[in-house]
Amino acid sequence: MKLSENTKQTRKIQLSGGSTYIISMPKEWIEELKIKVGENVTIVKNSNKSLTLFPREHGNDKNQTTATIISSQKDSGESVKRKIIAAYLAGYKTIQIKTKGMKIPSEHSRSVRELVHSSMIGTEIVESSSEAMTIQILTRLPELSFESALKRMHLMAINMIKESIEALEEKDTPHADEVINMDDEVDRFGLYMRRNLVLAVENQSILEDMGLKRPSDCLEYRTIVGKIERIGDHASLIAKRIKFIEDEIDPKTISKIKKLSEKALEVFEESMMSVQNHDFQKAENVAEKVSKIIEEEKEIMSKINDNGKNSTVIKFILEDLRRIIEYSGDIAEVAIDENIQSIISEE
Repeated sequence: MKLSENTKQTRKIQLSGGSTYIISMPKEWIEELKIKVGENVTIVKNSNKSLTLFPREHGNDKNQTTATIISSQKDSGESVKRKIIAAYLAGYKTIQIKTKGMKIPSEHSRSVRELVHSSMIGTEIVESSSEAMTIQILTRLPELSFESALKRMHLMAINMIKESIEALEEKDTPHADEVINMDDEVDRFGLYMRRNLVLAVENQSILEDMGLKRPSDCLEYRTIVGKIERIGDHASLIAKRIKFIEDEIDPKTISKIKKLSEKALEVFEESMMSVQNHDFQKAENVAEKVSKIIEEEKEIMSKINDNGKNSTVIKFILEDLRRIIEYSGDIAEVAIDENIQSIISEE
């Protein structure tokens, strides 16, 4: 598809005064963007050897604008929450929830407060009335760096796996409930990082603050964040299944589950190391391990007596561990794709 002259033109670079290069801009573009003579514009040198020109400094930054969400009585509390999360992930600094000619339903108000307090890092309700609520996002890079948030999210997911297996071994439901609550923290960091990745795609300075080199890196890290969230979900599911256990699980079966969980933790940690260290070979080793461990899981699963006590719960737990192992393999594949140039010989 050929771009029209309204979106793409070719202009010659000219030399002015022996030390400055200038380029002319189409009059129609300047008028459309409402740029006036004498106004400042921002030019960003991108890592992919391109230049980006912004009319007025930060003028196109969603982080400086407000998203207004109009709710009605037909909307459910969950629907309002989904809209707020979408605006948060899009990078808006302020989110307003308004109604037209009516009070905000109590269900909506309750859902908004619950969401802000439990799921959105650095976010506060700064204004609240019967007809409007205003959410302000206060935290952004570099107050809580992407690297720090990713590490904390990763360590929380690791801890969830360990503690869910401990609770299973001890059949400790209060301990299991603590693990389940930890999943909210993993999701909070996931939302925070996805938001910053969206901002980084559009802003070179944020990209550099996050320690990323190319906008395409954001796609890879978005995948990694999503996989860690899923790993946390399955650790939480293991904890949730504990209350359905009848009597005691056979010690031999518990031992097999523990060994499998240790191997799941090992590939998860190594996959994250391969990402952080940009290590192609380590990622390749993880991918090899994952396929072998999954075969071990299948063998354990095949020997579970379908008519035995707790057989259904045990099978679900084994499946949760397998999914954790698979997601770790997915993270390793991201590291492989990202670092393939390190092993390619170009002639």
